[in-house]
Amino acid sequence: MSDAKQEIKRVEEGDAWRETDEVVKVEVKRPLDKVIPVRLPWDVWDELRREARDLGIGPTTLARMWILEKLRHSNPDHAASLRRERPGHSGTVS
Repeated sequence: MSDAKQEIKRVEEGDAWRETDEVVKVEVKRPLDKVIPVRLPWDVWDELRREARDLGIGPTTLARMWILEKLRHSNPDHAASLRRERPGHSGTVS
């Protein structure tokens, strides 16, 4: 039996906690407030996907990062509010 199947069986039998297990605190980010549809030509979308893959992130994450970066550069007074941490949010662009 594989390790994964053994773990599933152990948990299903009610033996879900071991002495060596640790409690881990998990920070849950608040979902972003607004979703915007953006129309792009296929070749631009493909280029965005390749660039994002090279960076190890998703294409929509990269697009969001670029939008926020442009806003910070075009309006320095507003940049502080874009960086400000919201309750339940890590303050990082993801």
